[in-house]
Amino acid sequence: MSLLRFDANAMPLSPGIRLLEASAGTGKTFALAHLVLRLLSEGSAPLTVEQLLVVTFTDAAAAELRDRIARRLQKALQLLEPGTTATPGDAPLAAWLEALGPNPPALLRGRLLLALEQLDRADITTIHGFARRTLQRQALEAGLGPALELESDDGERAAQVVHDVWQQQVLALPPALLAGLQMQGLTPE
Repeated sequence: MSLLRFDANAMPLSPGIRLLEASAGTGKTFALAHLVLRLLSEGSAPLTVEQLLVVTFTDAAAAELRDRIARRLQKALQLLEPGTTATPGDAPLAAWLEALGPNPPALLRGRLLLALEQLDRADITTIHGFARRTLQRQALEAGLGPALELESDDGERAAQVVHDVWQQQVLALPPALLAGLQMQGLTPE
């Protein structure tokens, strides 16, 4: 596998899996915000915010990512304003604007404005938030109630699994094997 220098405007937007790996402080959030701008604005069928899924690790990172995406969309809208004298401020945004040509599509500004207004509908969340939303959306199919809550403490669940294994598999062993396990000090605890 070869490593390529990341270019936010050259990253393919076609379906597929891409790995973007970088150290802390190298601009991953900036790059993701720009990729979201591109996904919402480029191609023959740009995405809507409701079609996005952006997942990160912490609530703080998700909040920052949502804020950065909003600021990126606001800046792009400012640059698309007829007669604007605003400057892009960064190379990827300047290249994005240049690629649009001298006459950007008339619908683009409206599409980005709508995306900005609907940004609260986008799935920009944590791994746990994504799992919770997915389970809530699929609650009926999974045979669960709509007021589903994810457990954050696995202790009770682990104790139940151990109890079930002990009852179904360990206690079902021949008495000699079970006595041997007990002599070794094996218990459900």
